[in-house]
Amino acid sequence: MHFHAYGYRGPGEAVRPYDTVRSPSGSGFETSPVPPERTSAWLAKPARFIRGTWDDPADAVAWLEGQHAELEPLIAHPDLRRHAPTVRAMAATALDTLRRGNDVVWAWWLTGGNFASVAVICCPNRDLEARCPLDR
Repeated sequence: MHFHAYGYRGPGEAVRPYDTVRSPSGSGFETSPVPPERTSAWLAKPARFIRGTWDDPADAVAWLEGQHAELEPLIAHPDLRRHAPTVRAMAATALDTLRRGNDVVWAWWLTGGNFASVAVICCPNRDLEARCPLDR
């Protein structure tokens, strides 16, 4: 198993439930940067959407932590963050989750009505019978 990273940062209103661009069979899916409704469906998108690929889940978690550090100043409602788990706790959970063959998604609302989502997807994926986007 290996791990692919994906991300989206953009207008929050672009991430609409049941939108055709969020479904692998929908119009615009292959060109839209918006996260798919099913996390595993990232693997059905073209390889150009991949932000990184690793064999070691710890490397994938380090990427997640780096994404959080980059986005943290932009996260909306910082006063509510005091109730959120620490990045260290989130990283430990993410590592355990990936080692068990499950995908990880971290997402935040950003200032200005923007939305960010970063995901690490297990490949192959038990939820989606698709070939590896990199033909590994």
